[in-house]
Amino acid sequence: MTINVDLAVVGLGAAGIAAAITAARQGATVAVIEKQSADNHLSSTRMSGGLIMAATDVDACTRYLDACSGGMIPTDINRTWSERAVAVGDWLRGVGIETVVMAGGWHPGLDGFPTIEVLAPLPRGVDPASVEIELPPPGELAFKGKLPFGNGEMLHDQLLDALRAEPNITVYYDHAAQRLRTENGRVTGVDCDSGGAPVAINARRGVVLACGGFEQDQDMILNYLKAYPIYFYGSKANTGDGIRMAQAVGADLWHMNQMIGRAVAHFRHRDGTETTFGVSLNPPGYVIVDKYGQRFANEYLQAVSKANFYFELLTYDADRLEFPRIPSYWIFDSKRLQARPIAHGSIGYYAWSQDNRAEIDLGWIKEAATVEEAARAAGVADPAGAAASVAAYNAACETGVDAYGRPAASLAPISEGPFYCVPVYPGGATTNGGPRRDAQARIVDSFGRPIAGLFGAGELGGPIGLLYPSPGSNLGEALAFGAIAAETALRDEVATQ
Repeated sequence: MTINVDLAVVGLGAAGIAAAITAARQGATVAVIEKQSADNHLSSTRMSGGLIMAATDVDACTRYLDACSGGMIPTDINRTWSERAVAVGDWLRGVGIETVVMAGGWHPGLDGFPTIEVLAPLPRGVDPASVEIELPPPGELAFKGKLPFGNGEMLHDQLLDALRAEPNITVYYDHAAQRLRTENGRVTGVDCDSGGAPVAINARRGVVLACGGFEQDQDMILNYLKAYPIYFYGSKANTGDGIRMAQAVGADLWHMNQMIGRAVAHFRHRDGTETTFGVSLNPPGYVIVDKYGQRFANEYLQAVSKANFYFELLTYDADRLEFPRIPSYWIFDSKRLQARPIAHGSIGYYAWSQDNRAEIDLGWIKEAATVEEAARAAGVADPAGAAASVAAYNAACETGVDAYGRPAASLAPISEGPFYCVPVYPGGATTNGGPRRDAQARIVDSFGRPIAGLFGAGELGGPIGLLYPSPGSNLGEALAFGAIAAETALRDEVATQ
C-alpha cells in the first residue's frame, strides 16, 4: 500500500500531536504513524505526570536553560524553546486544554529560576479561576493530599481529542516505521510494516520523527548511558527506532549519555516479564544504603522527586572495580508501608496494590522483624552495616541534624517493625539523547548541515542536557518543538513534488 500526504509524523505522543495539529491547521495533509495499537496506545505522554514546563520571561528562561544544559545545548535553541514556553499556555488553550500553575523549576540556585512555571491540565469544564493551589517550596513538587488534576492520562486524552477534531490528519496505528525514504538526498517519506505487510508513506514536505528515546533498548543503554543496569518506567514501545532511522540517513547524535534520572524499583514477574516503577519515599522515615549497607547521600532529593539524586547512584569504586550503589537499598518501617503505596503503578502494565501486600507476597518488598533481617533478605552484602546505618540515622532524628544534610522535617525514625527493604536502581522516565537538531527542529548531519526533509521533536534528541530543568520539561519541549518542526517543514521551499 502507498499513502501520499504532505507531512508524515512518526509517533503519537505530545510532540507528534503538536506537529500534526500545527501542520493540519496550515492546510497540510498529515499521516501520523504509530506502531502501537489504538486499544493499547501507551505513549510516554500518557504514562507521564501530565505536567508542562512554562515560563514568564524569554531572556530569563534562556539563561536558566543555558545553566541547566551544561554546555550541551546551544543558546539559540534554548531561546527558541523559551519563546514557546512563554506561550505554551495559550497554545494549549487553543486546542481546548485549560491549565493552572502548580509549581516552578527544580533548581533555585540557577540564574533565571524565578521565571519557570509548571502547568497542570484541568479536567474538561473546570474554570482555572476556580482552582486554588498553595504552591510548594521553590525547587520542590510536594503537595498535601491528592490533586484532582495534572496527570498524563488526562493530557493524553485531551490531546487526542484535539487531534481527532482536525480533518486533515489520519492516524495509522499498528504501523511500525522502519526506514526513511529518500530521493536526491532529501527525506521523502517512511517505509512501514503493518502486520507483516509493507506500507510506503510518501510525504511531500518531509518527516517529523517524534517517536521517543531508547529506554527499552538494552544495547543502547549499555553503550550510551553512564552506568549499567539502568531501568526506565516509561513506555515499553520506546526502543530507539527513530535514532536508527535518522542515523541511516546521516544524522549526527548528541547528549546520548543524558536522561531524566531517579532511583527506581525494577522487578521480575512470575511469568518472567519485567516492570520498572517510580518509588515514593515519602512520608518519612527512609534511608537508602549501598550494597554494603552504608548511607551515601541526601535521600530527600529522591523523596521530592528531583531528577538529580540519581547521579549519586552512578559512583564507580576504583578499588572494588564495581558500581557499589547499583543496586542500592531503600529501608523503611511499618509506618511508611501503611501510609500509602510505595510505588507508582505502571499504566497499562501493572496496577500497584493500595496496601503493598501483593508486592510483599510477590517477594518484591522484603519484610522482616529486624532491619538486619530485611536487608539480608533483599541482598545487602553487609546486613549488619545496614542496621548500623539505620541506627545512626535514628540518632540524627533525635537531634534534628543529619550528616547528609536532610532537612529536619524529613527526619522521622525507622523504628516500628516489621521492617522492609527494596532494591533500587538508577533509572527514570526517559532518555534525552538522539539525533542532533537545530533551533528550527531540523535534524542535522555530523557537519551541522540540515538533512533536507527531516525534523525532530520530543524526547528523541530533545534539548535537555545535564540537569532536568523542571517538572514537565519533557512535555513542554515536546509541544514547543513539535509545532516548530511542522512550521519549518511547511516553510521549506524545496518541497518534494
